[in-house]
Amino acid sequence: MTNTQLTEPELDQRLRTTLRAVAATVADEPTAAPQRRRPGRRVMIGLGAVAIAVPLAAGAFYGVGPEYVDKLPPENVIVAGSIDGSRYWVFESSGTDECGKPVPGVELAAEESNLLGREWNTTGYSYGEPRPYGRGGRLGRCGNDVSEALADPALSYSSGTFVGDAFVRVFAVHPDITAVRLTIDGSTQDVAVHRVDGAGYSVVEVPPDSTQFTVELLIDGEVVPGSEETRAMPDPSPGG
Repeated sequence: MTNTQLTEPELDQRLRTTLRAVAATVADEPTAAPQRRRPGRRVMIGLGAVAIAVPLAAGAFYGVGPEYVDKLPPENVIVAGSIDGSRYWVFESSGTDECGKPVPGVELAAEESNLLGREWNTTGYSYGEPRPYGRGGRLGRCGNDVSEALADPALSYSSGTFVGDAFVRVFAVHPDITAVRLTIDGSTQDVAVHRVDGAGYSVVEVPPDSTQFTVELLIDGEVVPGSEETRAMPDPSPGG
């Protein structure tokens, strides 16, 4: 892959067009539908680059609607799962950021945290590093910088949440990645990658009795050098 650096104006204008153009070359993966701007609820941003600290990841929000849970499952679901009776969905984001731009990527909603009639409680994931934007004393986001991400297929962005007693982690990966390999206690499985706004998104489930897990990024079955990441199972207790 050619390491091409995009200028700031190009990144704003080409975030979707560049990634969608790559995704469109994959015959069995249609380009995602355009994002819709809907004011309303706020979604917590939960992403962290491998080996790179992203200060915005903790406690940042973007706007999306409606404010309250009106139906389940939500629209545009790409992955639906159930762990010991606890259901969850990963679906295409329809949010806007602090600058009024559509936020690319997906959201994760656990049914146990999103009861009908209550406020939505979801976590958003995007490809690339968010550009910080401060307003009213709080930190938000204003677009994504994808130049470093596009130049390095080994770089991924991920975070997760508990569904029941298990841990569900979402990975945002380079458009060339075809699968994410998950290894837990010596058992390995290749998890599918789903394309949204041109980037890839993969959802892995980590059982509650696991102490750690390892992921590797694959391109056509081959591990991408430098992509291996081993994580300890998070503490499910508040503040853990």
